[in-house]
Amino acid sequence: MRAEKKIGKILTKHNWTLSTAESCTGGYLASKITDVAGSSNYFSNGYITYSIEAKFQELDIPMNSLEEFGVYSCKTVVLMAEGVRKKTVTTFGIATTGIAPPGDSSSSLPTGTAFVGIATAKKNKHYMFLIRTNSRRRFKKKVVKITLKMLLAFIYEQENER
Repeated sequence: MRAEKKIGKILTKHNWTLSTAESCTGGYLASKITDVAGSSNYFSNGYITYSIEAKFQELDIPMNSLEEFGVYSCKTVVLMAEGVRKKTVTTFGIATTGIAPPGDSSSSLPTGTAFVGIATAKKNKHYMFLIRTNSRRRFKKKVVKITLKMLLAFIYEQENER
């Protein structure tokens, strides 16, 4: 069974909800989650916050935090996850940001660097990883696949802590 289907089963079982804030994945994460029949029972909504201004305006991330940590950082992706969770009043907020090919000359990080943040009211986690590909499409697919696996593991943790 695919990760997004397993996520849906657990969220439904516990009456938990989920929202997304995406930058480098451009809505692909929300698309994969909503490919599952019945996802309207647990998926609230998603934001595509590609620009710095969108992160500030849509997710209420302080501009000074974005300037201090940059858009590609563990701190920013956690703020994105927390921001979307609070804004949508969901159990889980999940966020992605990163440097898709061909890259960003303003960043010292290598092309393919990706960040995932997951937040609940009590806990958050962040991950950083590198995807080696020259294809934007492949980059987005791989980031989403990894993100869904990380979200599933995080949800299992929450389930076991109950």
